[in-house]
Amino acid sequence: MLPVPLMAKNDTRWYQPHSMDSVEEASNKVQFLSPRLIPFAIGPKTFSLGTGYSLERLSENKLGINLSFSKSGVEQKTEYFWSWTGGYDAPVSTAYKSDVVTSIVYAEIDYFYLWEFSRTKENPETWCVVPVVIDHPEGGISRLKNNILCAPSETDAEGIADALATLTVASGAKLHTSSGMFLIEAPEKDLQRHPDRAGCEVRGVEEGSPAARAGVLAGEILQTVNGKACSKETIAAAVSEATARPEGGVLHVEARYRGRSGTVDLRYPHISMNVAQLQKQLADLNRHGAASPGAAPLPPVAGASAAPGQRLGARVRAVTDADVAAFGLPRAKGVVLTTIEKGGLAEEMQMQVGDVIVEVNGSEIGDVDFLGQFVRSGAAKSFRVFRKGQSMQLTVPQSM
Repeated sequence: MLPVPLMAKNDTRWYQPHSMDSVEEASNKVQFLSPRLIPFAIGPKTFSLGTGYSLERLSENKLGINLSFSKSGVEQKTEYFWSWTGGYDAPVSTAYKSDVVTSIVYAEIDYFYLWEFSRTKENPETWCVVPVVIDHPEGGISRLKNNILCAPSETDAEGIADALATLTVASGAKLHTSSGMFLIEAPEKDLQRHPDRAGCEVRGVEEGSPAARAGVLAGEILQTVNGKACSKETIAAAVSEATARPEGGVLHVEARYRGRSGTVDLRYPHISMNVAQLQKQLADLNRHGAASPGAAPLPPVAGASAAPGQRLGARVRAVTDADVAAFGLPRAKGVVLTTIEKGGLAEEMQMQVGDVIVEVNGSEIGDVDFLGQFVRSGAAKSFRVFRKGQSMQLTVPQSM
């Protein structure tokens, strides 16, 4: 765990992801929530919420996920202009475009936790999913990368964490559970002068974690864990053993706080992931050449006589009942665009990821096949889409 910059009040919350029933369900969850996701921009010295960005592209394979976000606009600056009669300051408008790429590699994920950023004047309340990356597993060293995804609600963040955890397990990577505590060990030279500091000093406790529920406080010294001297390694091993049991497990901890000693039990739930089933599903998808278990692209028209523009150039999925409120739809009809590809109708007509196509040529879309038939026939002349709750009519360019 790493400290968070004081850009807003932040709470780190412990979260144990829940397994989804299938790889396809997990992939569809990511696709469904992707239009609402916010990147977390990490630079050499600072990192902050990437507000104002929109998702341009989402690509997914058996190794991980890449999401490309961008924003553009006009920046107002003041520049000094020199002249023979004297210099002066003048306003200058400069166009800009900023890109953020969020890359999540399943093999690098050890566990997840959530950040909650409270509402500020600049930003609304936001929840971020933080995959902890282990660079040196033997040393337990973790760091943050450009792999953090944020969402406008706790429910969305938990859904993303569940989906990513399911896909991580399916990829063959082993998922662990955070202890929920930020621990440090006193250096050997300090122990010679302060033997009472032997063990693990608790520097922070994640909200909702077993440690928080048991009343562990920052400043406590954990001396033993299940009868063994406490260290980061013994804590990690004990948590892994506890979460591997079908009924979960308990860490019996001897602790000292402000000169007083006592015992406390930390109860960790079982990691419920159907590993064998999920890995078989992903292997079957890869064997059949599926690049992603999520939404499928509409195929182009076969044959040399196919006219240009008879390809939507997008990955789509059917609208579900859950989409009605999320996208402001009148009913659960239509298809949702989950990615936009180069050279198709969707890009030419400036459609966006998250757009919901509800009509073609004035006819309501029944399913994905119905849309595919219109596009492949070359008869599509107009589309009615819902974008962020607003209905709009898009006309196919005559050149297409």
